[in-house]
Amino acid sequence: MALTDQQYYSDAANHGKAQFVTLDNIINNFMLFYVGDEKVLNNVNRYDVVFHAKRCVQELNYDAFRNVKALELEMPTDLQLTLPKDCVKVIRLSWVDDRGRLHPLMVDNDTTIAKAYLQDNDYEIIFDSNGQAVEGTSHIDTKLTDLADSAPADRDAQSSLSDEFFGGRFGLNAAKSNVNGRYNIDTKKGFIRFSSEVKGKHVVIEYISDGLENVEEGDIEVNKLTEDYIYKQIAYEVIKHKFGVQEYAVRRIKNEAFASMKNMKLRLMDIHPFDLVQTLKGRNKWIK
Repeated sequence: MALTDQQYYSDAANHGKAQFVTLDNIINNFMLFYVGDEKVLNNVNRYDVVFHAKRCVQELNYDAFRNVKALELEMPTDLQLTLPKDCVKVIRLSWVDDRGRLHPLMVDNDTTIAKAYLQDNDYEIIFDSNGQAVEGTSHIDTKLTDLADSAPADRDAQSSLSDEFFGGRFGLNAAKSNVNGRYNIDTKKGFIRFSSEVKGKHVVIEYISDGLENVEEGDIEVNKLTEDYIYKQIAYEVIKHKFGVQEYAVRRIKNEAFASMKNMKLRLMDIHPFDLVQTLKGRNKWIK
């Protein structure tokens, strides 16, 4: 049912809803118009369609949408933050200054997140009753924690920029010359470790999600500009896994899905004529 202007503007939950369609509606429409006698497909189970629809949404988030989500967190004393629950890939990490500006952090390739086993006086690894090695705190983490506890009294000694001068004779490494700080990501344990420059600051994590943080089909929303592509991609994924389908039929559906994907990407590029004109204004500028 269409919303009135009053219903739309008075309820914040309705704002921007016209851009999206739920995955549940897409699946229902697909089962209604694509599956059945004398249609593109027959004898297709709904759970097959649900699986391919969710996979399609994931690929759209990785490739076409590039919808970067941002989460701001205050840095704890141990200089570690847990990755967001729907994080697939981290795009950028930054800390916020007093003016609200973002200071990007760099990946720390000079240290690593290491696992440490406890050892006895003879340097033999200690095992528990189940025969598993007992883990302890790594020497790297201990030193980084000590360095963080000493900040900001010895700020220069713990700066990433001053690290480049240690043992150097001909200046710093431009690829690492950044005083904003560094970070490491442990993807298996799901946390990020930061250098001591970020102590006491607010950190913004920008990342890509798979779009399936709401697991119910009725809660997953996709842009309406992708609807036609999702229908054709589901049809292609279903028909190519069916036994006894003629190759020409599979190829036809594949070509339709590919053409729909290109059309969808053109629609989602969000290129405005005014932006092009603004960029081209300086094309004849003389370089002095």
